[in-house]
Amino acid sequence: MALSADPKMRRWQIRVFSTVYVTYFSYYLCRYNMPVAKTTFTNAFQWSAEEFGAVFTALTLLYAVGQFVNGQLGDRFGARIVSSIGVLGSVLMNLCVFALVMTANPATADHRRILWLLIFFWGANGFFQSMGWSPMVRVMAHWFPVEGRGKVTGLVGTCYQLGAAAASLLAIFLTGFYVTKLSGDWRMVFLVPAVIFGAVGLFFFFSIRNDPADVGLPPVDPEGSPAGAGAPPAERGREERRTLAENLVATLRNPYLWVVAGAFFMLDVNRYGFVNWMPAFLDERAGAHASPLIAGLSKSMKICIHPLAGSVGALTAGWATDRFFGGRRAPVIAILLLFLGLFSFLFPLVDANNTPLVVLVVALVGFCTYGPHILMVGHAAQDFGKKAGASGAAGFIDCMGYIGASLAGWGAGRMIDAYDFERTFFAFGWAALLGAAFACVIWKAGPRMENAPDARTES
Repeated sequence: MALSADPKMRRWQIRVFSTVYVTYFSYYLCRYNMPVAKTTFTNAFQWSAEEFGAVFTALTLLYAVGQFVNGQLGDRFGARIVSSIGVLGSVLMNLCVFALVMTANPATADHRRILWLLIFFWGANGFFQSMGWSPMVRVMAHWFPVEGRGKVTGLVGTCYQLGAAAASLLAIFLTGFYVTKLSGDWRMVFLVPAVIFGAVGLFFFFSIRNDPADVGLPPVDPEGSPAGAGAPPAERGREERRTLAENLVATLRNPYLWVVAGAFFMLDVNRYGFVNWMPAFLDERAGAHASPLIAGLSKSMKICIHPLAGSVGALTAGWATDRFFGGRRAPVIAILLLFLGLFSFLFPLVDANNTPLVVLVVALVGFCTYGPHILMVGHAAQDFGKKAGASGAAGFIDCMGYIGASLAGWGAGRMIDAYDFERTFFAFGWAALLGAAFACVIWKAGPRMENAPDARTES
């Protein structure tokens, strides 16, 4: 990491990095439990893929709205307040789902009513989940300099790949081995993650600080802007106190952010296509195993290798942009999205019972997914949004991405019911290729472009 030579600053950088890492890692515990529980849910309440897909779409649509709103709020109020509220709300929504399924008897309950309540709670969960990443991007932009940002942001980006893997593993355990061998209840998949996440949220609130000024330290990086460290203090202060309206205008008039957001829209169609439907695809295609433990381990490897390989992709992508392209993100984004499309075409053609081959293909998909993912929602948001608007930029990009992700919920479920898994995964592959085409538009754009739109109002 790009740590300061000043001992106090260095200690705070390590503390902030660790706090952000652990907290956003834990955010996924209360989001990735639902896709794993999907098969058990649909078996219990006899819902179709299209019906349950609406649950996924509710989360992603409200996440998209929340990213746009909460990204701006993150720039105005900071991560300590906004992200802490997000933890509290997400915990409460998971507890509501837990209470719903504990009290609903599938044999006598109104299945339609249960589905609508589930859609409501999971949609609200998406809004609260959106309070996590964007404000934390702003925190990282304030605590770490632009030089070496590729490595630092790539490293912190592994938190959500590893968090996704850990969340999936926990959910697989609670809905599988815990039920079959320990006589447990699968509905604990909503209670246990909520308890863990709540404890982490308390740690976050008491540990994080929004920027160095909160602890009496100077800014870490002027970013080459007239409103940076070399500018008069009054001008720097005005930038950090931009109104919500000023910040929103600065975000929406930046053409680089629109191009990145378009590419991210396409990437999240693919990403959430795999997140939402890969477990169901493997459940349908994989044959029965003699041992529930072996079956659980096989499923875990196939699902969790997607984000685990993605963590390697995030580190590699950030390093590659600094090492080979002078900090330019678009070339690496375009190349990885091209390969993501090709590997997505290959995935549904692989024998689901061939664990080593499935793991290899899913690993390649994950590597090519999360590399460009962190470059767009992390690096590019900081590069083009600058410190004063990093949260709003990340929120705008993520908002567009989750609008795309919503197509991978209800829309993909309807496509699976009408056609099959193969053609649905092919559609995810084409989305990745279109994202690569978007990235090529800003091939030469870099993090220190002084002629960027509204550069005079960005710090």
